[in-house]
Amino acid sequence: MKHFCLGILFISILSAAANPLSAQTARVLRDDLAIKPFFRIEGTDTQTRIEYDASDKSFYTIAWSGDLFHLTPNGEGNYTIERLASAQDHGINYLQGLALHDGSVYLAGNVVIAQGVSGYGKAVKAKLTAGKLVWTEIFKTAEHASSKTLFDHAFSAICFSPDGKDMYIASGSRTDHGEVKDNEGRYPGLREVPLTACIFKIPANTENLQLPNDSAALAPYVHVRGVRNAFSLAFAANGDLFSVENSGDRDDPEEMNWIRPGAHYGFPWEMGGNDTPMQFAGYKPDDDKLINRNYTAYQIGAFHDDKQYPQKPKNLTFRKPIRNAGPDADMYRDPTTGKVMDASENGTTIGTFTAHRSPLGLVFDLKSGFGGDYKGKGFVLNFQEGSATYGPMQDPGQDLLMLDLKKNTAGDDYTLNTYRIAADFVQPTDAEIVDHKLYVLEGQGQIWEITFPKKEEEVVTGMEPSRNAFSVYPNPIRGKMQVEGPLTQQNVQMTVTDITGRALIREERQMNGKTELDVSKLPAGTYLLQVESRKQQVTTRFIVNP
Repeated sequence: MKHFCLGILFISILSAAANPLSAQTARVLRDDLAIKPFFRIEGTDTQTRIEYDASDKSFYTIAWSGDLFHLTPNGEGNYTIERLASAQDHGINYLQGLALHDGSVYLAGNVVIAQGVSGYGKAVKAKLTAGKLVWTEIFKTAEHASSKTLFDHAFSAICFSPDGKDMYIASGSRTDHGEVKDNEGRYPGLREVPLTACIFKIPANTENLQLPNDSAALAPYVHVRGVRNAFSLAFAANGDLFSVENSGDRDDPEEMNWIRPGAHYGFPWEMGGNDTPMQFAGYKPDDDKLINRNYTAYQIGAFHDDKQYPQKPKNLTFRKPIRNAGPDADMYRDPTTGKVMDASENGTTIGTFTAHRSPLGLVFDLKSGFGGDYKGKGFVLNFQEGSATYGPMQDPGQDLLMLDLKKNTAGDDYTLNTYRIAADFVQPTDAEIVDHKLYVLEGQGQIWEITFPKKEEEVVTGMEPSRNAFSVYPNPIRGKMQVEGPLTQQNVQMTVTDITGRALIREERQMNGKTELDVSKLPAGTYLLQVESRKQQVTTRFIVNP
């Protein structure tokens, strides 16, 4: 899925013919995980999103063609599927966005007016009731030009702010790297337009909003610019918003970005932390070691010495993608030699993932339902399969990565470590977390269920009610840990042991509601804290970050 957009269906068909679904079975790469087939949606166009409805323990999915499906538990340990709506019902005939919020289903995508000529963006919502869905328009954009290429990325991801007040919707680019896409002369000199390569933020209760193709008029609704194709958006537990996106046909890293209001993320002048070389005079694509000659952009002549390429705006600071320190998904091509290198093995980082992995399906363990190393982590799928000539460079792809994000001490950036934990999916497109399970949706309709270790519950003994139990935070921790308990003065003993049971810290003190425990001298790892008073004993696990 180098271009998860208008071209995905054709890529899917070609790949399915060469590599049938039955020839590949997804697998987990760690002993504490388990995977099994969950459900298969038969006879569908490319499936793109999956959402879980906790109110009735059902799932919703959408297909690229505009179909909305509902999977409901049938009481026999299986699910029944129903097609709730099609493009004829809600009007979106190129559907890429799905979300559930406040008892309603939200859809986003594009309406193709004339194939390869023009269309407009659109989002709708409908209350989830037992009767027929009644659709209300959220917004509709002005009609704007198609590039008549695979680079029409269109409207895609939808997510809601943690407080539910705002909606974020991504709009992808119409070019590969900012080149002219005039649609065979129909739109002379046209590159990007105001409605493309950005993320919009609008109030969650918005209805019948008209979005013109005008930068000044759009300004109140544009949250960020310079994102090429932010196909997945997700909030982490701390309230920070993240996106993942695929870069262009050049071998630039794919990006993960911390999305902050008013920022610009570099497209088309920068991708994956690299400069787009076509902005510089005298550019010679045949000398460019990062050009991938197997991709469309090179084959159609989209890389060339472009004397009219727009200059990078002065006084505009670009936000850089999050740097990945590996050990996985961190291959890059040396710009001098063209040699493929492993960043972590060479003591460096890239911004963010191996080129052409096509990251999507970004999710976070928001409720800390996972146990062990997985608690509170992020996870991302990768659509594209690696090969010698196409897809990720010496990198298998079509897998699930665990994302260990750490905010720096200044609080203005993140670093990242990535770990492959499941592999051998067939064009995975989206993921959803439910309790201690993660569900993976594949483009051809297969859904997989991955079971993670459950979080370790606090073990409380004694006669005090649970509301008076001790608790510790933050977790994971570096430095001093906060220990909270009942608002009564009492003597407690605190003991920290490693996983072998060896006592490393043992302290006795008087406590009245809250105290601190210094664990700064402990090496990175997993530990157990036992807090014991006259009336109760609590044991809980915590992690010390490096």
